[in-house]
Amino acid sequence: MNKKLLFHLSLLLAVLSWAPATAQIVFLVEEPAGLAGSYDFTYADTWAANMDTVSITAEAAFAYDASATEDSLACGNIINAADIDGKIAVLYRGECNFSLKAKNVQDSGAVACVIINNIPGAPVGMAGGTFGGDVFIPVVMISNTDGALLRQSIIDGEVILYLGNNTGVFEYNVGIYPSNLSIAKNFATPTFFLGADGDTIRMGAWAYNYGSLDATGVKITAQLLRDGTEVFSETSSGVAIPALGDSAYFSFAEFLTSTAGFYTLTYTIEADDADEYLNDNEVAVNFWINNEGYYSKSRIDPVSGPIASGALQPGIAAGASFEDWEYCTVVKSVGNTDRQVKSVTFTASTADSTISLEGKSVFVKFYEWNDAGATFNDMVELTSNEIYDYFDNLTNEFVTHEFADPIDIVPYQKYLSCLFVDDEEIYIGYDTKLDYTLNYNETFPGNVISPLFTYNASGGSAFVLGFGLDATPAIITNIFDPNGIAEDVEALSITPYPNPTTDMINIPLGTLVSGKVVLDAYDVEGRLVLNEVINQNTSNLRVNVSGLTSGLHTFSLTFEDNSTTSFRVVVTR
Repeated sequence: MNKKLLFHLSLLLAVLSWAPATAQIVFLVEEPAGLAGSYDFTYADTWAANMDTVSITAEAAFAYDASATEDSLACGNIINAADIDGKIAVLYRGECNFSLKAKNVQDSGAVACVIINNIPGAPVGMAGGTFGGDVFIPVVMISNTDGALLRQSIIDGEVILYLGNNTGVFEYNVGIYPSNLSIAKNFATPTFFLGADGDTIRMGAWAYNYGSLDATGVKITAQLLRDGTEVFSETSSGVAIPALGDSAYFSFAEFLTSTAGFYTLTYTIEADDADEYLNDNEVAVNFWINNEGYYSKSRIDPVSGPIASGALQPGIAAGASFEDWEYCTVVKSVGNTDRQVKSVTFTASTADSTISLEGKSVFVKFYEWNDAGATFNDMVELTSNEIYDYFDNLTNEFVTHEFADPIDIVPYQKYLSCLFVDDEEIYIGYDTKLDYTLNYNETFPGNVISPLFTYNASGGSAFVLGFGLDATPAIITNIFDPNGIAEDVEALSITPYPNPTTDMINIPLGTLVSGKVVLDAYDVEGRLVLNEVINQNTSNLRVNVSGLTSGLHTFSLTFEDNSTTSFRVVVTR
């Protein structure tokens, strides 16, 4: 591999003279063999070195500052400059800004900077901060677990890293890239938003040849699973793709999704010659057709709930004052019946862990959006002074704001679900694991996902692409049937079981119910003997009645929309 890498250093100049449409940016451990491979990472893409033009192979070494701690944060002057000179400096996240850390090791001769996350979870995006404009080496972040895995080998001087543009490093290297895959229009779509015939998934992908030699017989397979069961699979015919970043597009038959379930769409690429870099040969993305009423462009785990991978706010130019801003996600129904929006779920944080969210507020807004294209001249706000007040420091935790009155929405109308921020210390959560670039440009042209508005004395600006098509606001719009949950439940004539029972009772609702359910039970004298508030997210309730006396009891269920239903249960001892 090293021989190929030396070849790549000279080849890269020729490659960059025309710059492939999608550079392949990688972080690789080359040595030792037991740790070799590709690792998950993020990199500074709005400051520091342009990773498209970087190709660095060097030994990794920890940088230590004057604190003399073994796990250096590099916030102070580097005391072992000779040890990191000409090497890739490794350090830990924490206390000071990313750009200060990078500048400190850069000034000590490091050719690149690797930051190890200091908290569990995936590596995060990195803002430039005060010294961003002074950093010209590449800056990447890896997870705390990968940092722990590499740590001792780095201390022992055994780790050789490669980072940068991978084009031409290998002879045979075809790949697929998240920004060049067609995905569903939303991550979470309620079944009642699909319309009578469901919703169309248009599958397609750009394949790239990042190798130094031409590739032949390049094929892509698109496979779609619903709750683990295959519902679609198609393999393209083979084509030839010239070397050094050339590409070809593969399209597949449309698939109509009309059934609720958790879907996994996987694209896999192969070619005649054995691929030498396998990390980019398969990409899987998910979407969820749900009965719970969740509408979201960002990810939601059906069990653990919404997901965010970072937090953002518009940058503030040096010397400029903070501008109020609004971050939105687009909501559009193609269903055939009216619905209502009852709440919005989101997450927020602050730039500094010492700053609490307690006492801060986020305005929640919902608009009817009437512009025909991607303009924002005809927006009618349907909310009035809806504010989520933080009474606790729930930083990075998802919270839900319930609207004072549910908002009526109609089919085939566009809406904007928005968060308005007038506090420069508040950041709104976003998700980077879905990339809508191909959707916006080709599959569903102009399908806006996350506009951003900033406000200033001159009137402010609207940014149709928000923070980018790979940065999706983690905003979930919760929608329900205005006719009432209990109407569906009553029609099924609830039959609890076992009945009679001694300790547990199962209550099949017959329809998925999401939200708080108040359960009251009364004995034959009409006395309230059981009261529970249940956070429901299934079609079945299971209740412990071991504390009730023997006899006939009347159970009453009250749902979030204030509709109710009742039935009788016999408890025996």
